[in-house]
Amino acid sequence: MTVLKLIHISAVALSFTLFFLRGVWMLSESSVSHRRWTKIVPHTIDTVLLASAIALAWQMGYTPFNSPWLEAKIFALLLYIGLGMLAFRFARSRRARLLAWLSAQAVLLYIVAAALSHNPFLFD
Repeated sequence: MTVLKLIHISAVALSFTLFFLRGVWMLSESSVSHRRWTKIVPHTIDTVLLASAIALAWQMGYTPFNSPWLEAKIFALLLYIGLGMLAFRFARSRRARLLAWLSAQAVLLYIVAAALSHNPFLFD
């Protein structure tokens, strides 16, 4: 496994872990969710994640135009970001926040599955 791939996989794990914890803190109304680091660190990790993803795709010769699974991952990533924004910023009710948070996790699982299988349809 290359160092770049290890960085990417580590960033995925850290990103998901922090996303999950932030949701738990938000839903339990913990003061931790309002601390400055909980708003900065996830963006730093996600920047490393995105940069390593772009570098890996470039290194391996993948583009959204020649890799349907990569195109699907990009669209799913945009959905994941939108659901995360809904969960942490825009949704007003606890139920809406929970639904957006859970949906974002389901989308993230799809992204990981598409990456591992290189198949956007998963069950083909």
